[in-house]
Amino acid sequence: MMLAKQTFDLIKARRTSRYFDKFSEIKKEILDRIVEAGLWAPFSIYQLQEWKFVVLTEKARDEVVSLILQDPTVLKYIRVMYESTSWGDDDKGWVNLIEDFGKDLGSAPVLIVGMALRDSNIHHSRHNIASLWCAAQNMLLQAQAEGLDSGIISFISQKVESGLTRFLGFDEDKYFPAYVLNIGEAQKTPQAVPRIKEGVVSYKSE
Repeated sequence: MMLAKQTFDLIKARRTSRYFDKFSEIKKEILDRIVEAGLWAPFSIYQLQEWKFVVLTEKARDEVVSLILQDPTVLKYIRVMYESTSWGDDDKGWVNLIEDFGKDLGSAPVLIVGMALRDSNIHHSRHNIASLWCAAQNMLLQAQAEGLDSGIISFISQKVESGLTRFLGFDEDKYFPAYVLNIGEAQKTPQAVPRIKEGVVSYKSE
């Protein structure tokens, strides 16, 4: 029971951080555990671990940030996300958050890119993407367990997808980036967004 409570508390303690200490050092063995946690996520029977995870630090990290920020899609996506929430109208602090985040993608010292296998079959493709997101949650929770903070970036920009895929050395016809994780020590810990259970969760026995 203690393990169950610790796991539940860990899940609830995780936050999506947007401000990091860029100069904080993360040991390689910690990064190894974070990525391995991702590998233990459920994988698609159509992909069979054809997923790819690329850990970026230092110069490679900076080059990818520069590449992503050439297109305003990421910041527009964050803006839409906040504007669509019930509390977004009340707290305009997110406007400054976008401006600061957009300077260096939050300054996280480590980025992890999750690459998904393309498949023209939409059924297969959905399985492949779902498995990548399961891996993302595993890595975010392992980072939390290691005493680190994390965030996640997704985008729908063909320009960013193509540029990032080429930079990482993958075949654009075979792979595409599903997301980018930010890993590091947060300078600010955001408050939890309220989770709604009523009307979302239901139980049926017959």
